[in-house]
Amino acid sequence: MEKLKKLKTVFQTEKRVRVLVVLGIVGVLLICLSEFITFTPKTEDAQSETQTTDFCEHTEEKLESILAQMQSAGRVQVMVTLESSDEKIYAADAKTDTKSGADSQQKSTDEKYVLIDSNKGDDGILLKTNAPKVKGVIVVCDGGDDPSVVKQITDAVSAALGIGANRISVMKMKTEA
Repeated sequence: MEKLKKLKTVFQTEKRVRVLVVLGIVGVLLICLSEFITFTPKTEDAQSETQTTDFCEHTEEKLESILAQMQSAGRVQVMVTLESSDEKIYAADAKTDTKSGADSQQKSTDEKYVLIDSNKGDDGILLKTNAPKVKGVIVVCDGGDDPSVVKQITDAVSAALGIGANRISVMKMKTEA
């Protein structure tokens, strides 16, 4: 009983001990609560998909804006489809070994990505990002039945996106009733 009184007086007189005990309890509670709270950061795949969608929408808007200014094109709608998403090129350290024999020569390459330590773990050093590759373009416009307008639109889209005319389809927009 006497030990309990001593312990009680220590807690009453020692403010530091009380503060430490309270902080310890709060720390244990936070650790327990962290099990129930989930944090899902935006993954690289989700970011890449968003960037690809943004690229597609931006390209469609720009093409619609430019093509609508062409003579005899009229109203214009554009759909762009992509062959692939953007491509990320990371820094790599390559080591090539060449072994020569009497009759043959062997060449082996060992390539390792250069990593940096970040707060999320090890990340590669991004050198550049290549834009997504365009698979094809559909243009629907009022002037889509005029061969000269179709040729001009096909040439313009081909030049703007660097794709062949065989990947571009220009059609007449239906008339509003």
